[in-house]
Amino acid sequence: MKPTGTNKKGYITKSVFELIERKIQDPSKHLECIADLIRFNTLVSVARAGSGHLGSSLSMIEILTEIYFRSFKFDAHSLKDPNRDIFVLSKGHAVPSLYATLAARGYFPVETLDSLRRRGGLQGHGDIITPGIESNTGSLAMGLSKAVGYAMAKKRLNLRGNVVVVVGDGELQEGQCWEAFLSAASYKLDNLYIIIDDNKVQTDTLTQKIVFYSHLTASLKELGFNISECQGSKIKSIHQALMRLKQKKGKPKILWSHTIKGQGVSFMEHPNVLKDAGSKYVWHNKPPNKEQLTIALNEILKRNMQVLSQLNLDIDISNSLLDIPKEPIQKGIEGDNLVSGFSEGLLEIARNNPKVVVIDGDLEEDCGFVPFHKAFPRRFFEFGIMEQHMISAATAFSRLGYIPVIASYAAFLTSRANEQIYNLSTEGGKAVIVGNMSGVIPATPGKSHQGFRDIACIKNIPNVLMYQPITEQDARNSLIRYIHGDFGNLFYLRLSLAASRKILPDPPSNLKKGYSHVVKKGKHALVIGIGPVVLGECLSASEILKNQGIDIEIWNHPWLIDFNYEQLLNASKRKIPLVIIEDHYKKGGFGESLLSFISFYSISFPYIIHIALNQIPQTGFREEILSFLGLGDRNISTVISKTLSS
Repeated sequence: MKPTGTNKKGYITKSVFELIERKIQDPSKHLECIADLIRFNTLVSVARAGSGHLGSSLSMIEILTEIYFRSFKFDAHSLKDPNRDIFVLSKGHAVPSLYATLAARGYFPVETLDSLRRRGGLQGHGDIITPGIESNTGSLAMGLSKAVGYAMAKKRLNLRGNVVVVVGDGELQEGQCWEAFLSAASYKLDNLYIIIDDNKVQTDTLTQKIVFYSHLTASLKELGFNISECQGSKIKSIHQALMRLKQKKGKPKILWSHTIKGQGVSFMEHPNVLKDAGSKYVWHNKPPNKEQLTIALNEILKRNMQVLSQLNLDIDISNSLLDIPKEPIQKGIEGDNLVSGFSEGLLEIARNNPKVVVIDGDLEEDCGFVPFHKAFPRRFFEFGIMEQHMISAATAFSRLGYIPVIASYAAFLTSRANEQIYNLSTEGGKAVIVGNMSGVIPATPGKSHQGFRDIACIKNIPNVLMYQPITEQDARNSLIRYIHGDFGNLFYLRLSLAASRKILPDPPSNLKKGYSHVVKKGKHALVIGIGPVVLGECLSASEILKNQGIDIEIWNHPWLIDFNYEQLLNASKRKIPLVIIEDHYKKGGFGESLLSFISFYSISFPYIIHIALNQIPQTGFREEILSFLGLGDRNISTVISKTLSS
């Protein structure tokens, strides 16, 4: 009987990789096979996780195979040696294939791949808690700067070893990349290998459609780099290009690798997906279902049949197809899709006001801009991954009398472009800044993408009004009120991608600034929360508490940093505990502003509890992360029950 080559979880075992290396003498043959088996494990882990960036993971597998199995000296047993070769994945979203490569090299058990995007497991973006990961990544361009830092320290401080970093083609739009390039060239870091994974597709369309560029290799050569190009789908081509670079001294090195997004799985490869004009690349952050996974794995095995037969290996995929989600992992969510409401509101105000323009940061679909773009293509401006640039450019639009609606993920937009937002404010600019994916859910991408610092970043900007909607109608109405002049000039819309687990009532369309919206009446404790995720958990907690004879009142406070004295004073006269709940760090968040307000005005509650983030969040599914952070319905009900019993 032939050995199956997979373990009980359906992953190719480390022993198979070792067998191929040992038995097949021709590197071009055995490394191509190893790359495909790493691809096999990457596909299984992402499918089982229910999310993950497959397209960009698959495009760099041949690169990873060449550098980890031949061209450099990466060693699982030398992680503390300052003279080691160091690898940094700057395009951190592609980490699933790096995890599969590290497992194949023995950095951790192959079975660990099954913990991808789960709490306590492999993080959605690279994290140094994982053996072999040298840098926390996720925010693009940071990894390149860290690689330059490693190379600089090694060269100046007489440490041996090379530094290798993989950068995405879309990532080159980040200004920090060019700061890193200039430093690398200035310091003549010939121990630095920068590999550009040019897979031609950014998020869901061609990179050149987002931001056009040409002749970057010539420009980088002029900056002071040694450059070699290769066909990134062929191990032999990658190896030859790296060997050419290794012979050159005195300058940092760039390997420009022409790859294919979705490489190695025919129906995921971008030339097959983007055949028609206007089509979208759907595999940027989409897992395969069981049927699609079956096709992909069989395609890989068929391609490597000769090598596997030579080794008497029969790869059984039956276990690989177990536990693949048949439906979205986040189940039982009843609340509205806020992005849809925002999108509808944007269309409405744009039809009535020709001065409304959109400035997008490579997130057209996630941010709800697709209908606007179709309706008003001349008023839609795609900036790509350039948060600082897009805010400053928006300032100019504002000065010309237009109303820019600017959106990106809250984690990036509010922190990276904070100085630019401040400058926009000092000019009295009129603009809507949309912090999308605010809060801690979805948590599967990990801490680099979760927006739990945005309130702190924005609330010290002068003349800004901050608002967080909780329903589709609320999101739509907030834009309409802004256009009517209710919200001043600079408006920060804290928008959650995640919906409430419960159906929430719409706030009054004319809710006065600073006033809370009463979601549920009660008599034993007052809970004030923000956002659909938190308020959904509060409503669920109220049902748990009801069975204990405890009746809580729940307020939604959308204004984030503005409060009403009379409403809070009257609430305090009821002599019941106050519970403040938010999906943000305790320092600098909504609760801090509320506590400061009631302290300043000497408003007294018999007992105050503040539930917020005190620790760095982790990757994970909705329920497990809310529970871990103390924001789940059972956490909330337990805290309130204990408070009242004491």
